[in-house]
Amino acid sequence: MRSPIGPVLIILGLVTSVVLVLVLLQTIGLRGELVDARAEVGVLRTQVEDLDRGVPMSELSMELAELENDIRDWVVAFGGGNDVPSDGDPASPAGGANADAEVLDRLDDVLARIDDLDARIDEICANVPVC
Repeated sequence: MRSPIGPVLIILGLVTSVVLVLVLLQTIGLRGELVDARAEVGVLRTQVEDLDRGVPMSELSMELAELENDIRDWVVAFGGGNDVPSDGDPASPAGGANADAEVLDRLDDVLARIDDLDARIDEICANVPVC
């Protein structure tokens, strides 16, 4: 007499073997993808290390100090209050009638330098992922 459980156990054993082979093949495939991913991460690390680090702090400090000095000079030159020059008109601002043009030119220079610094900061931030 044959037991009806025998063929079921054989089929379960075969199914288990097939599942184990599939799991083994999947693991081998994932291991290959892991090796590829590690190689890609290594390449990306070398690319990041080779990138320009941007502007050194000393250069930024020099630019900011120069801008600060220019602003200080501007304040000293044009911050004289309401003093009227000896040959000037009391109705005109301090420095005479052409002081407005000088102030505007100086402000344009300062704004141009600020724009240059802003562009340089944007250039630095383009190379830094968390800027």
